[in-house]
Amino acid sequence: MNRAATISATGIACGTLVGAALVDGFLLEPFQLHVSRLEISCSRLPAGFDGLKIAQLSDLHLHGISRAYRTAIDVIGREHPDLVVITGDLVDRPEQTAACIAFLCDLRAAAGVPVVVVPGNWDHRAFPTKQSIAAWNQRLQAETGVRVLVNQNVVLHRHGDSIWLVGTDDPYFGHADLDASFKGVPNTAFALVLTHAPEAFEELAQRPAARLVLAGHTHGGQVRLPFIGALRVPSRYGTRFARGLFKLGDTIFYVNAGMGMSHFPIRFLCRPELTFITLTSCGLDESTAG
Repeated sequence: MNRAATISATGIACGTLVGAALVDGFLLEPFQLHVSRLEISCSRLPAGFDGLKIAQLSDLHLHGISRAYRTAIDVIGREHPDLVVITGDLVDRPEQTAACIAFLCDLRAAAGVPVVVVPGNWDHRAFPTKQSIAAWNQRLQAETGVRVLVNQNVVLHRHGDSIWLVGTDDPYFGHADLDASFKGVPNTAFALVLTHAPEAFEELAQRPAARLVLAGHTHGGQVRLPFIGALRVPSRYGTRFARGLFKLGDTIFYVNAGMGMSHFPIRFLCRPELTFITLTSCGLDESTAG
């Protein structure tokens, strides 16, 4: 094969690969749900919560209820988790609220267990004043039955034991107030923390009660490449906490890759994620932390 033919063949091959990647990223992956399953062993987890099963969704960016969202509802309905949590970015704009409320109503009906939500940065963009975001959070609770935690905590009871569920406001835009979030939570308690973005991870690791933190925001990078991973993550940490399981000090963190998309309607090597996390009260296996 002469040089010109080689160049031509290489160009055709590269063009084919790029075309296949674009089809996958724009037309396939955004609608294909990936279900992750983790068993996380947590120190100080009360025996009554051994086996607690949590379903985590994040970053809905709910323009409409596509196949991936319907699949998530169906899977949660079949799996029977004990708790469903959504770590922020439900909507991008006020006109998306009807689709969001419809999704949450269907999700709660299928789950049959408490659904807890914390706000994200896009929720604050959609409702930029204190009055408008408060009204939206109140509407969510009134019309769907979900619980919205905004720098608050509640006590969960199971088999005679208790843990604290802590929900921060969005840390990416600086709305998180950790002192308010942990008000009344004993340092010796076990706290499951919901926060939108990794921005507060180092501060949360300094909170003695914060044993497990669930977050999102990153979309896993939304576009990932083989051997490289996420190209870009909107975080002060860069790609350090793009997705997956991490440990800082005695605190375990999990970053969900999210359901939706922002800025560009593409997901490549990073499908929408639904995570099931089962808690056990044994010692942490260090090999599970990234």
